[in-house]
Amino acid sequence: MRSLLKVIFLILPGLVFGQYPDAIQALVDEGLTVEAQFEAPGGLKGFVGRSKGQAVAMYLMPDGEHVVIGKMVDGFGQNVSAEHFRAWLPKPDLDSAWTELAKATWVAERAGEVKRIVYVFTDPNCGYCVVFREKAQSFLERGIELRHILVGVIQPSSLAKSASIIAADEPVKMLDFHDSQFPRDWLDGPENIPDALRTRIEDNNRLMESLAVSATPSVFYRNENGGVERIVGLPDDSALAESVFRVAN
Repeated sequence: MRSLLKVIFLILPGLVFGQYPDAIQALVDEGLTVEAQFEAPGGLKGFVGRSKGQAVAMYLMPDGEHVVIGKMVDGFGQNVSAEHFRAWLPKPDLDSAWTELAKATWVAERAGEVKRIVYVFTDPNCGYCVVFREKAQSFLERGIELRHILVGVIQPSSLAKSASIIAADEPVKMLDFHDSQFPRDWLDGPENIPDALRTRIEDNNRLMESLAVSATPSVFYRNENGGVERIVGLPDDSALAESVFRVAN
């Protein structure tokens, strides 16, 4: 069977004194967070964690000195790593995340009395964000307040565009402007952003990463029982109408 595994050989010059085997500790030192350790097939030791919001599966070789990162499959072509994520990777506490979303830097769209709040991570260079916003407009008059948490993760100009939106006297109109310009680039680069604005956008980037969100748009909303739900990527029309923008009678 053709291997689908991506192999990274980490050979360290000396002993690394850490919580994990050297090969795993090297990844931790680069920012990866290990969430669980388990016995994997083939006599390997498995680890699951997150790096920049992305779920990562790692398999320590029997020599204890090398680690394989990627998808493990069995003889039937089944993705064994997906089961390892389900079994061992904790889901983020979305209910407590609602408070963090409220404290983030966001721009609100509304049209009258607010009955329901929805958060969305928005990058001005994201075409799907433009589509999502277009679809959302018809729901605003039903009592929706849509809060755009501006991030800069797609293009070098994303951070500058997001900063221009939150700094504008009329942020929604600036968001309109960037949507109308998509996909043309914007000349202002990230080096011209005032530090205070840069920090606010970078804080939003970190919040997005902490919630294991790897794509824009990503939507957070409350279900009919008050629990917090999320959809990573562009929701389909039925999800928008029946879940995301559903206003209780």
